[in-house]
This record gives sequence, C-alpha cells and structure tokens, in this order.
Amino acid sequence: MNLKLYGMPQSNYFNMVKHALHEKGIAYEFVQVRPNQEPEFLAKSPMGKVPVLETDLGCISETDAILDYLEEAYPQVPLLPQDPFARAKVRQIMKVQELYVETPIHNLVGVIFGREVAAHVKEASQPAARKGLAALGRLAKFQPWLAGSEFTLADILVFYSFTLSNRIAGMVYQWDPLQEVPGLSAWYQRMSEREVTKVILADSKAAADAQAARAK
Repeated sequence: MNLKLYGMPQSNYFNMVKHALHEKGIAYEFVQVRPNQEPEFLAKSPMGKVPVLETDLGCISETDAILDYLEEAYPQVPLLPQDPFARAKVRQIMKVQELYVETPIHNLVGVIFGREVAAHVKEASQPAARKGLAALGRLAKFQPWLAGSEFTLADILVFYSFTLSNRIAGMVYQWDPLQEVPGLSAWYQRMSEREVTKVILADSKAAADAQAARAK
C-alpha cells in the first residue's frame, strides 16, 4: 500500500504519527503542508488539521485514528499490547495526557507566537495541568516504559505532547512539568535516546531553523 503523510515536522502530533511509522518500519511519502482551510486540503482533512495519512483507500485525519489504523493494518511490529485490558490501559494513559495535561497548557500556546495570554488563563492552566500530571503519575509504571515493560503508543504520544507543553510551561511559568511526577523526567530522557526519536527531533529542529531563517 502506498502511504502519504501530510503535515510539518514542527507539529508534535505530526511527529507522533511519523515516529510510529518509523518504529514499525513502514515506508511512506512525506508531503509538507501547514494546517489550512483550502477546499483541496479539506477534502483530505475535514477540519484542515495535520497530520493526515493518505492510503490507497482514502485519507485519515486525527492522530489517534491514524495510530489505531497503523496498528491494525501493520501489526508486524506491535505498539499496543495483545491483551485487551492492557491495550485499554495504554489508551487511558494517552487520553489522560491529551485531555488533562496538554490541553490546559495548550491554552497558553499564543505565547509562542508573541501574543499576550489573558491573566485568567494563566491562573487556571497550571493548576489544571498539575491535576492531570498527578493522574498521569497514578497510571504510569516506568518499567521502563509508561505502561510497563513494552514500548507502546503511549510512550510516543506522551513524549511528543511534552515537547510542546514543556516549552510553553517554561515560557509562561518557568516551570518544568516533567518534575511533577517521580520517574517522568528519567523516562523522557530514555525516550530522547531512542534512535527513532533522534531522527524525528533532528528533522523538527531543521524545519524550525529553516522557518526562522525565512522569517528574517
């Protein structure tokens, strides 16, 4: 099957899908595109978001849907446990990170673009994220991976979620969310040292540097 991955290396959700493709050894074509509302792109991504995975059967948007598709269509290198309960626990970790850690911090994303963040948003976001981090700490095993001994989609999603959240939290609060949960910082370092991670992060940095150079 011919696959095309649409998006940009600066996007943490694009990088989640890209990482899964590399871990599984799946060949794909990269199509660089920014989120947009052009009719041609909306036909591929109904909300105009990235990433989008184009298959021979059509396009899939939304990162969790893409990751589930890759797991079912390419099971040779599994990124979810075989046991149904264990699979559900992996997905629980992913959802807790997305909804209760990244979402409140993402409300501050305007700071990256030099925009002022409202005081009430600053006041609400950090306590909400701390509550989410506490929940993540109750679920994570760090043995050595988030869900236990197996490397899973939870490790991929949570890692790239933090690549953005850490940056925002540092800019707004001078705060490192990784220090909130014992074992989380050491796990993050282990993730950073995976060969696939190094490739993804290098591509992301190169793309960001090129964008900054063009803006000068």
